[in-house]
Amino acid sequence: MKMMMDRKAFFILGFIMFLTMTGYGIVLPTLPFLADNLNLSSVQMSSLIIIWAISQLITAPLWGRLADKIGRKPVLIFGVFGFGVAFLILIFAQSYWQLLLLRLIGAALSSGAQPAVFSMVADQTERKNRSQSIAKMGAVNGLGFLCGPAVGGVFSPFGVLVPFIVAGSLAFITLPFAWLFIKETDFQRENKNPSAKGSESLSLWQSIAMVTKKGYWDLYTIILGLSIAASSLFGLLGYFMIARFDSSPEFVSLAFSAQAGFSVIVQFFFLKKFTDFFEEDTICKMGLIISTFGYCLISISSFEWVAIVGCMFTGFGQALVRPIATAMLSKRNEMGQGITMGLQHAMDSLGRILGPLWGGWVFAYMVSAPFITSAIITALLLLIVMMTSKQPKIQLKKLRQKDTGHKNYHA
Repeated sequence: MKMMMDRKAFFILGFIMFLTMTGYGIVLPTLPFLADNLNLSSVQMSSLIIIWAISQLITAPLWGRLADKIGRKPVLIFGVFGFGVAFLILIFAQSYWQLLLLRLIGAALSSGAQPAVFSMVADQTERKNRSQSIAKMGAVNGLGFLCGPAVGGVFSPFGVLVPFIVAGSLAFITLPFAWLFIKETDFQRENKNPSAKGSESLSLWQSIAMVTKKGYWDLYTIILGLSIAASSLFGLLGYFMIARFDSSPEFVSLAFSAQAGFSVIVQFFFLKKFTDFFEEDTICKMGLIISTFGYCLISISSFEWVAIVGCMFTGFGQALVRPIATAMLSKRNEMGQGITMGLQHAMDSLGRILGPLWGGWVFAYMVSAPFITSAIITALLLLIVMMTSKQPKIQLKKLRQKDTGHKNYHA
């Protein structure tokens, strides 16, 4: 039986993720200026973004599996420490290769934080409310990322290296809170069930191969597809608005804020209403339809405000689908929560590699092509959900029947 997740612990986890993602948001718009100081080309600059995602793609499953073996808290603390190191070591880079290597190391050190956090949330939240808890944690992530560039803009006039110092300091500030207020979850007690014991016998490669298994492949494909579509949007939206509308920086920033802001609002305030009235697979279908419409609206937009409205729809749709898919993954019992969330993070990282690469290539032929292909991707994901929705619905009913047998469960 799961215990109620301590409310204070949940807020502390959210606070940790908010500060670390704020630090990440500070660095991302500042990184080009550091690259410019080193006289790097645009290709080299892009490689600094991609290498971070590649490193997390490789290391996130390893950290997730380690979280299943030694506990969530040690991996979380080391991941937060890794975030701080990742930002601070960049100030010592004197060449492109040093910067590339430091980005690689920083991503590897920090990639365990997110799988550990989501594993903790899944460990101590009952199944029927897990989507809402994961959505709120995802919204905190998005809110931190949304605030980061604004904070970076405040500190950047003091020097190109100052935002990196601030970002690293924010991560280190959270360490005492994590150490004092976060308690190890009781996942080991839960893992006494036979299915969990079976998961412990899986090797790392067998666990990774679960991505292709029934009950997993469709959800991991949704995570991957959403990441490809969204990262293509983030990577090319500014170029699109400049090329089509000759937009000012203020309008480009407004478009990004509309997407991220709508996503945060939906996850914080509206997802619970959806889960009260609809099955999870139905919410996924609705979210994918809304996302597809949003990408189509951007691709055909003739005015700036139409593109901004399209960004709102994509943020709305993503906010419905992503936490639901993540929560459904967490309810599978064939491998531990750590490796499950680690693979989820890896699929997200893979999408952040493929999306900008694909979007940048097709953008050279047609400026609206990245958003057309994103619409096609989300439409294909909708087909996958429609084809596989019967099985998740059956499993969800069984899980709800199981939950009703435990009257002491708490959100």
